[in-house]
Amino acid sequence: MSLANLNFFMSEAATNLRRSGMMSFITISTIGIALIMMGAFLLATMNMESFLYQMQAEALVTAYLKPEVSISDAKTLSLRLTSLEEIENIMVVTPEQAAKELFSNPDDQQLMQIGITPEENPLPTTLRMKVKAGTHLPPLLEKLKSEPLIDNFSYGEELFQQFQGLSHLLWVTSLVIVIMLGLASLFIVYNTVRLTLYMRREEIIIMKLVGATNWFVRGPFIVEGFIQGMVGSFLAIIVLFATYRFALGKLSELIPFFTASIGFEQMFKLAAKLFMMGLVLGISGSLLSLRDINRFSKSTPEGV
Repeated sequence: MSLANLNFFMSEAATNLRRSGMMSFITISTIGIALIMMGAFLLATMNMESFLYQMQAEALVTAYLKPEVSISDAKTLSLRLTSLEEIENIMVVTPEQAAKELFSNPDDQQLMQIGITPEENPLPTTLRMKVKAGTHLPPLLEKLKSEPLIDNFSYGEELFQQFQGLSHLLWVTSLVIVIMLGLASLFIVYNTVRLTLYMRREEIIIMKLVGATNWFVRGPFIVEGFIQGMVGSFLAIIVLFATYRFALGKLSELIPFFTASIGFEQMFKLAAKLFMMGLVLGISGSLLSLRDINRFSKSTPEGV
């Protein structure tokens, strides 16, 4: 493609956008709204996964030792487990310490001293382990299962499963929303370009009569779709990120323990994805509407 052709395409695309200002505004708005909704679902999913990862990183795994395990054996096991790369720190909790924590109220402690002797204490010796990162939790649990001195362990499994199920549901919902909104935006871009083609039918016929190829005729419309997709994606990114920062501040006030750790790199990648989606919607809609351009000139053969 020569520079002169490119300048011609851009000039014609700008003229088309001015002529059909309302239709161009509707197309750009549709692309923008679709991308905002897509980005909102993707951001919600990313925040949910980040929150789940943070909870896993702060998880406290409690291993309950078998009743016959002595305190010395528990400390030996603790020293051996400390060498594992997944564990940040570990603490041995004796049955006496566990009972004091369970009955923290002074009145309860007096009743405990009367009713429960060290020999009758039913609480097991436990190991409390802090994992280094959320990704270390699954491999650590697998290693704990193979330890003969450990009876069972807990780490808030039901809560993690609920969050994982919600995260999976969000991803599936986001995929469905992205596909539906993408098709809707594609349909609107397609119809906008088709209307523009009918408005410029005589001009297209003249261009074909003087020897213009199909791709030369398509050029301005493809550039027009590119511009619409670019403008729509830019507007969507600005609105989405501004709204996200505002909503995040309000959410942190309502739920103090909720913190989002989505960094600049993740936000940049999301912005790049939305930008590419906007370009694909704009260009794809134009290409689809231009696939049978020869219908506008029955007297010309199929071009290249």
